[in-house]
Amino acid sequence: MEKKILIELFIDEEDKENGLDIISFVSAPAIEKDFMHFNSEVDKFKFKSTDEEKRIVTGPAMIPNQEIIRLDAEGKPYFVFFTEETVEKAQEVFAKYGKTKTTNFEHEDSTLEGATVIESWIVKDPKNDKSNALGFDVPVNTWMVSYKVDNDELWEKVKKGEVNGFSIEGVFSKNIVKMSEENALETIEQIVNNKDLTDSEMYDKINTIVSDL
Repeated sequence: MEKKILIELFIDEEDKENGLDIISFVSAPAIEKDFMHFNSEVDKFKFKSTDEEKRIVTGPAMIPNQEIIRLDAEGKPYFVFFTEETVEKAQEVFAKYGKTKTTNFEHEDSTLEGATVIESWIVKDPKNDKSNALGFDVPVNTWMVSYKVDNDELWEKVKKGEVNGFSIEGVFSKNIVKMSEENALETIEQIVNNKDLTDSEMYDKINTIVSDL
C-alpha cells in the first residue's frame, strides 16, 4: 500500500512576507503553499455566537496536529498539519503584525471592515478553559479567537447561519514528514533542478526525504 504524504506546515520567522495572513469568516470551517486556506466539514469546529447583543462570535482558528486532506494539481490527496509550536507562533505573529482588524468572507480577495479580534488565547487546560465552558471540545494548544462584528452585512450572515466558523489563510513553509517512493523521486528531481539552492541545501533536503522512506 502506498504510504500517504504527510506535510508539516510551519512559519519561517525570518521570512517576514509569509506566514498567517488573515482569518476568514466561512460557511464550512475546517481546522486545511504555498498559499493555503482551510475550509471543510467538521461541525464541532464551528464558531458560536457567544454574545448576540454585543455581536461577538468565538471559535477555533487553528488546531494542532490535525491532519487535513488537500489535493495537488493532479488531484492526488496529501495531508498537512500544524504542530503545537506553529499554532502558538501563528497567534503571536498575527498580533505582532497588526492583523487583528483584517478579515474577509469565504477567502475573497476584498477585505471586510468592521470585524475585530477582541480575544485571542491558546488553550492549555481544555477541561477548565473558557472554550470548554462555551461548549467546544478542543485539544491542548488550540488557538481560540473572539471577533466583535460591527459590520452589519457580515453579522446578518452570522445570524442566518451563512457563516459558521473561521478559516485561516497564508503562505507557510513545508516539511515533508512522510511520502511515497514515487513522490519522493519526483520531489528529489525538483530539488536537483532548483537553481536557487546551494549544494549544501540541496543535499540536506534530499537526505531528509531519503531518511523518511
